[in-house]
Amino acid sequence: MASFVRHHRLLTLLAICTFTVLLAAFARPIFHENGDAASDHASELDLAAGLDALATPPEALVPAVDGDSIAGLRLLPATVVEDVLVIGRDQTFYEAMRQRGASHVDIMALVDACKPYRNLSKVRRGHTFRVALDDEGRVHRMRFDLVDEESYIAFQRKPEGGYAAHELTYPVEHRVCAVSGIVVDSVYESLKAHGAPPALAAKMNDILGWEVDFRRDVRRGDAYRIIYEEIHRDGAFVRTGPILAVEYSNRGETYRGFRFAPGDDNPSYFDGSGRSLEKQLMRAPLEYSRISSGFTSRRLHPVHKRYMPHWGVDYAAPVGTPVRAAGNGVVVEARYNRNNGRYVKIRHSNQSYETYYLHLSRYAKGVKKGVSVKQGQVIGYVGASGVATGPHLDYRVKKDGRWVNPRRLKLPASAPVPADRMARFSAQVALYSYCLGAQPTDCAPREVVATLPLQAPVEETLALSRSGPFTLSARMAP
Repeated sequence: MASFVRHHRLLTLLAICTFTVLLAAFARPIFHENGDAASDHASELDLAAGLDALATPPEALVPAVDGDSIAGLRLLPATVVEDVLVIGRDQTFYEAMRQRGASHVDIMALVDACKPYRNLSKVRRGHTFRVALDDEGRVHRMRFDLVDEESYIAFQRKPEGGYAAHELTYPVEHRVCAVSGIVVDSVYESLKAHGAPPALAAKMNDILGWEVDFRRDVRRGDAYRIIYEEIHRDGAFVRTGPILAVEYSNRGETYRGFRFAPGDDNPSYFDGSGRSLEKQLMRAPLEYSRISSGFTSRRLHPVHKRYMPHWGVDYAAPVGTPVRAAGNGVVVEARYNRNNGRYVKIRHSNQSYETYYLHLSRYAKGVKKGVSVKQGQVIGYVGASGVATGPHLDYRVKKDGRWVNPRRLKLPASAPVPADRMARFSAQVALYSYCLGAQPTDCAPREVVATLPLQAPVEETLALSRSGPFTLSARMAP
């Protein structure tokens, strides 16, 4: 019995020592296998207040799987089975559907319902649809994937006749990853060489572009570390999610940005002290996967097949991605037209600027002409309405009546983190800073796993490997 007591006391002492060592790691440089010291990020923070505030984990570091969005559709009758339809050589959509036994009336109704999204008279060999037919030739449902590999359109038969369109997404997995590197030619090329998503270069520019001119100031030997999300479907990479934390060292200065939501659902980027890194108009008013088309006076239009000006920036994103107001203002238009699809136009508080949000799938609740909106407020959702080849947001800005490039605006900064959110912010920055500092100087993408909450008394496990995931886990002691 005495031996058991001594053993229990020894375990308790070891647990306390381990916890003390981990806290010390937050307050001094972290050394890697090669002996290099990472930047001392966490020592500048009020860690006591931060850890006290970590009653629940920062949402951004908790990998999650989205729900099955097809649950929004009515169940098919038990006798109706959905099957794959593949367009054959020299075959039209009408011919392929008739071959399956679909009625003429239903085919034409589907063609009409599909017009805002796709011209079914221009299908090609190999194009795939999923069709649910009954024995009498009635089409109960037809759906097809959009170009982003994550979204699809489903047309469900309505009781009164015709078809209702549903813009949906497949269930996906969010993985938190890290990459770091040394710049030789450009950040873009460095990311490609590491096998990281090149879209991270544009996202880094969105966050730190007001601090570092990534077109002129980048030098050989600059260093970066990024904590970001990757979106996977059925185990395969689909797109790049948001950057959660980023660090860039240039000309002896180190710049950092951290993603944080001061409100309930309005994430923004701030430096370590809580100063906003965004301006009074956002460069990108949504979480996008890539820039599919830039601001230019001459672009080969993907639909019209002729050169035309493109006075906006196209941000590719899955159907249903929230689109936010780029700044404070008033909605002056929220309507549909043939080219823009569903769109919103906002006149901003300083009267000089107007922003446009094109090809939306739907408007957010309450968004209509005359309504005041705040920066970051959701005003709609990404779609492919109007003249569009796939789901994206065409974001446009006018200054004094002239189109300007949204990615080159020079404006004052937005508001800092509110005082009543600083403890929570400091806690999240502490975790992100630790994860950034723990990455080697030059490392290909690897998964970061963080299990929280982090509370005393705990037994801590810290594993750091160049090949496997970086893991910081904590579990309550019994």
